[in-house]
Amino acid sequence: MLISIFSRLTALKTSSPGYLSALISGYLLMGAYMVVQFGLTPLYLKYLGEQQFGLLMMLLSFINFVAVGITWMSGGLVRKIGECWVKTDLDGFRDAIVVGKYVYTLYASLVVVAGSTVFLTATSVGGNGESFVYTVLPACFYLVLNYEALPERQAFFGTNNQATGNCFELTRVIVFACLTLWLLPRVQNMSAVWYGLIGSVMVQRLLTGLYWQSHVGGTGWRRFSQEMKPVFRRLAGKQGAGYVTYGALLLLLQADTLLVGFVGGAEMAGKFVLLWKVPEAIGLLLWKIPSSIEPRVISLDASGEHSKLQGIYITGRRWFLTLTVLVSLSYMVGGHWLAELWVGEFAPDAGWMYIAGGLALFFNTFARWPISFSYAMIRLPELIRVAGIEVIGKVIFIGILFPFIDIAAPIVASVIMHVGYVGWKYQNMLVFEEVEK
Repeated sequence: MLISIFSRLTALKTSSPGYLSALISGYLLMGAYMVVQFGLTPLYLKYLGEQQFGLLMMLLSFINFVAVGITWMSGGLVRKIGECWVKTDLDGFRDAIVVGKYVYTLYASLVVVAGSTVFLTATSVGGNGESFVYTVLPACFYLVLNYEALPERQAFFGTNNQATGNCFELTRVIVFACLTLWLLPRVQNMSAVWYGLIGSVMVQRLLTGLYWQSHVGGTGWRRFSQEMKPVFRRLAGKQGAGYVTYGALLLLLQADTLLVGFVGGAEMAGKFVLLWKVPEAIGLLLWKIPSSIEPRVISLDASGEHSKLQGIYITGRRWFLTLTVLVSLSYMVGGHWLAELWVGEFAPDAGWMYIAGGLALFFNTFARWPISFSYAMIRLPELIRVAGIEVIGKVIFIGILFPFIDIAAPIVASVIMHVGYVGWKYQNMLVFEEVEK
């Protein structure tokens, strides 16, 4: 059965040029990322302790959550870059990247100023001001650098050249791992992690900047011109509002660590990470299959080739369902063993939690196929409606269940919402009906 699945996956290479190389390089990148993250976790626990580890996970989750305010730019920018590339509009391509750099960097700078002000105000009342030096300050610097470098990275996705972009991302992961492994035993606080992140994003920024400068030119910083205003208006208009709304909902759905931390404290957040990290990582591996085809969907949609989209959507969803079922069942059987192999005695003991995790893995992963197509084709209203219902229901069930099952509450809440409504709704979205026409 698995041979049949992967033979069909290979067949997509004909209808979707660049897909197979993007998928293989994407898996190589994700494999390296997961090896680094899982490998560093025992060291985090050793040198930082459970309390600091939980705080680090919360801070990293918060940095991801900060993206809520700029999601109107992310999806729209990739779409704009893809359209310009398909139409060989290199001037529009360059303008889109420069607009992205201005918006991303300004947004990150405002977040840094606001966040630092809040932190310094809070610490003046009785907190530890030293935390600003080794936690907040390097985190702020990393945030600005990461956002400034984002347009060049998104250009690889928009131009369906993901394999090259993934190679640069892999370099970033390796640099981060090396720096963190060297710094953590010496510094023994969170600044080691932040300095590793800063060094890695600087190396990647240099490589991606040189690549686009040599292949296209004019993609670096330059004066904001009149020609860039239509690009900004499109990204910041009605379409941008749709992207920011859906992006906010998506991040809320992925903010389980923050929710658990706010309700139960940093240590409880760390325990939730130990429970959910393995199925989350497996889900990310599976998500790469539909997400890697998004640039091809953008290209076909922009050129009006909807019959090809129909074939890719329907055929791909069938084998993706089979693959997702097999992987989820495997996790239900071996999830506890994987957690013990990873963190030993720190692994949660309750076996039923791993069965719930397998169910959540299945529903969240299978939903990514229609979600990826809908997102790439800018079919945002239906996505927003379904995700909004999912967020509201999930938060309600987390509040009800947390006193009884603590760290498993977000997982069980997700399963309830998918079984009760959103799982069916995701698979019957308007985008599927439109593609079939």
